[in-house]
Amino acid sequence: MSDLGADIADALPELRAAAESKMVDTCIIESIVTGGDPDPATGLPTVVRTVVYSGPCEFKAADTQARSVASGGRQLVQQGAALKIPIDAPGSVLVRAGHEATITLRAHDPNAAPIVAAVSGGHNQTYATARRIPVEVTSSG
Repeated sequence: MSDLGADIADALPELRAAAESKMVDTCIIESIVTGGDPDPATGLPTVVRTVVYSGPCEFKAADTQARSVASGGRQLVQQGAALKIPIDAPGSVLVRAGHEATITLRAHDPNAAPIVAAVSGGHNQTYATARRIPVEVTSSG
């Protein structure tokens, strides 16, 4: 009788390589801290951005329907999505809710504008082949 858990564990390197082969886009995920003394030139709060992950990714819209949200008198469109990054990539375990992800290069749509998304959670899973990070994309519709 075979041990399914052991079989999956043995196959993980190959399964992870297959998942990574689909990560053809490039992204940066940053923590953003606002505070401290205001910027003397602008008077605005100082913003410190720290890269926690930079490298290959795969972006996939999760919601088939976008939601309309109001913000400061403007109508915005919000859509849930998932951002996949390699499970063992440096920094991948540091990604947290509140970080900002920017898909800087879309390999199969190189003329598209970058996508900026708010990270809404982290990802941990037994037998994971990739980190599937939930994100929210908000645009002016």
